[in-house]
Amino acid sequence: MKLKDKVVMITGGGSGLGREMGLTFAREGATIAVNDIRPESAQNVVTEIERAGGKARAFVADVSSSAAVKKMFADFIAAFGTIDVLINNAGIGRTRESNEFTGLQDVADEDWHKMLATHLDSTFYCTREALKLMIPKKSGRIINLGSIAGTTGLGFAVPYSAAKGGIISFTKALAKEVVGHGILVNCIAPGFIETPMTAPITPEMRKQVIAVTPIGRFGEPRDIAAAALFLASDDSNFMVGQVVSPNGGYVI
Repeated sequence: MKLKDKVVMITGGGSGLGREMGLTFAREGATIAVNDIRPESAQNVVTEIERAGGKARAFVADVSSSAAVKKMFADFIAAFGTIDVLINNAGIGRTRESNEFTGLQDVADEDWHKMLATHLDSTFYCTREALKLMIPKKSGRIINLGSIAGTTGLGFAVPYSAAKGGIISFTKALAKEVVGHGILVNCIAPGFIETPMTAPITPEMRKQVIAVTPIGRFGEPRDIAAAALFLASDDSNFMVGQVVSPNGGYVI
């Protein structure tokens, strides 16, 4: 087992990529803290992990709130006492049902701020709390979820692209700052993956995406979970501040 006795927190762990990472890491021996803003979603994943013989606990919190993150980590420390891996996965593809393809000129202030808060603020808040545990013990792994939107940019998704680009730069800067403490920080920048976030994409748009993806399909959550497992395990001991991008060739 690659993560035997490790304690892992996954934000946005109640569905999609977070769920798959939780299940994968639990199979490798880790204890999983499943964070989600939706209580039922978090508990469902905990139940899945436990039924498979793993260990997990739900932590319900809006990680875009500094106060909520501080409370969550207080509860987390009381439960587990330490953290070995933090995966900053919480995110949204759109801020409301009707604006998935909004040109920048039509983006409202509240939508811009919500997109940045959900991705970038949450990554900052959770990382800050995790470092308070990781730095004293001189070890830890932090894996941030970027996107090809942050590496190449996606038209009609400027706020999302800006948030993910910020996470990538955050990763690179922090990696230099904390590597001397034995903490490795890296980023995964997925392409188009079959998750609830991409489910609203229209059939026509899917065809267009697949047409310009050399592998000829969307990725699966397990493709991202495998990359995360690599970055969380001893297999990646020489990876510092890198952006791993499983995207089927959409971005090369």
